[in-house]
Amino acid sequence: MTVVKGIPDWRFLLVTLIVWSGTVSGLFALEPKIVDIKPFDTGFVMARSDGMLTWTDIEGVATDSVKTRMKIAGISVKDGIVLAVSPECRILGVERNGRKRQLCRNRIGNSTDNVVGITCMGDRTFILTEGGVLMSTVDFDSFNSFDFNGTYSLYYDETRFSAICASDNFICIAGTYLNGMPAVYTSASGNIWSERTLVYTEGSETLELERLPLGMGYDDRMDRFVLSCSDGYLFYMPGCSHCNSIERKSMADISALAFNSGTILFR
Repeated sequence: MTVVKGIPDWRFLLVTLIVWSGTVSGLFALEPKIVDIKPFDTGFVMARSDGMLTWTDIEGVATDSVKTRMKIAGISVKDGIVLAVSPECRILGVERNGRKRQLCRNRIGNSTDNVVGITCMGDRTFILTEGGVLMSTVDFDSFNSFDFNGTYSLYYDETRFSAICASDNFICIAGTYLNGMPAVYTSASGNIWSERTLVYTEGSETLELERLPLGMGYDDRMDRFVLSCSDGYLFYMPGCSHCNSIERKSMADISALAFNSGTILFR
């Protein structure tokens, strides 16, 4: 062992261990995860798991930020206000100038279930949990609750959900079956659901999506839902399921994405 002059062996070893430990801690001190992105005016708004909301321009450059002081599971935008939901179902309305208003708190009956996302369609807001409970409201005072896995236990395999998104006409939810394979369902109202086929063509081969859905966005220009998946893949789902396609955008997992005026932002 090389010894620095003037420092006894044991002290040198102690200093080395402290420095090495600090280096390792620094390497593994990761940034909080981006859990959701939504279009906002001419840019985007991003939500981090630690409660930070960041507004960006169309290129994804940060312009404003607000700290909500709660963990965030997902966001949606309604009438220029960001609706941020926590894993426990606390919902805040957050304005870009930093004003916040609590809309509701803690409405999940099962304390082991966590919210994974929130979306808006028309005047109704939908909140989805990992266990498949879909809650909807128009005023944040009264909620309707729909148990997807319970209702469809004889039709679909149990699903653990990870994402929800809506267009003007449809709601889309995604997750994985207990065997790890991806699952996607669509509905016009949130009450009756159809399973989405996840096959796609690559060259002359017909394949089935095997990547895990981590997030979802809606591309209004192309009228299609898009899954952000593990291993850096995007899976495109237009109205015709025979036109599904896949594209690799990164070497790392993509946890969230959004579209605005033909521009995509993903993290």
